[in-house]
Amino acid sequence: MQKIIRQLPVVVALLLSGCASYTVTESEVQSYLDKNAQFERTVGIKGIAHANVAFDDIAVGIGRVASDRVNLDANAKTNVVITGQKPQAIDVTMSFSAVPYYDKEEGAIFVKHLELEDLQLSPPEIGMFLTKPLVSPIVSLVGELISTRPIYRLDENDFKQSLLKSAKPELLIKGNKIVIDF
Repeated sequence: MQKIIRQLPVVVALLLSGCASYTVTESEVQSYLDKNAQFERTVGIKGIAHANVAFDDIAVGIGRVASDRVNLDANAKTNVVITGQKPQAIDVTMSFSAVPYYDKEEGAIFVKHLELEDLQLSPPEIGMFLTKPLVSPIVSLVGELISTRPIYRLDENDFKQSLLKSAKPELLIKGNKIVIDF
């Protein structure tokens, strides 16, 4: 209780000075995603047709595609196995755009209204017969990962960020940065 009373003047000073905001840059979001956005899964039916998917590469842009959206370029490396055929390595490059929002309970920024903007396959000659049964679940899996995990989490050890975490701030995109503001 005494700790709260000692911090009260600092909190009041921050609120009165209009400094109760925090700016999250593209590089901070990128750094967070580099550390926290990896997974490996299998999609499809083993023994018939399946793909082992390794996802660990995502690039972020804030307000670059649209002024209210975050763009996320994701790369997934897959190893496709179809019964009776030689396994094939496929790189799937996806570009998504989404609207960022702040979740007070998590103290984190998530994205919603995810839209697939572009899809590239390499090698391009894999054929359309694979696109629907294997590539679509890969895109869905990566899209689900992006929309259910935070793109940035406030640091509870940072005093200013911990204050914002407990509030219901407004989230804005300004100059390729996300601003969490009262």
